[in-house]
Amino acid sequence: MWKLIRPDAYRVWNNGIVRERLWRYYEIFNNRLNAKFLIALKVGADVELEAESGKLWSVHDRTSGGFRGILKRVDIDEVKLEDMDSPKISYLDLKVELARRILSECHFCERRCGANRLEDKKGFCKLGSQSYVSTAFLHTGEEAPLVPSGTNA
Repeated sequence: MWKLIRPDAYRVWNNGIVRERLWRYYEIFNNRLNAKFLIALKVGADVELEAESGKLWSVHDRTSGGFRGILKRVDIDEVKLEDMDSPKISYLDLKVELARRILSECHFCERRCGANRLEDKKGFCKLGSQSYVSTAFLHTGEEAPLVPSGTNA
């Protein structure tokens, strides 16, 4: 469809610089690579999610290296994602728990307001436990490799 509406968005993939910088997106789009989150679901994190934050971050740092290794092996077809077992606690589960903890004393943005958004306390951003999108529409004014992109406010 985008070939017809925005032919430049399709043709831009012929540009070597775009292909070099956004190569992974292109390969995922063409079903030649797996999205990283799918691989993260298959990588085990050897920790209980109730552990203290310092331990979770330590395991996260260790597991990140293993994730990168498995990512490479999956990317070159040395390992098939569908042949991998699903762990009890995945690298993605660990990331979700760490994000939840960041929300409990919010420091997602540079303001680092410390609001406990899990208890619906409003931070500088005026968001509590639930984020929301007030408007959303397709934006066709972006650079061609990003079209269509979503614009949210």
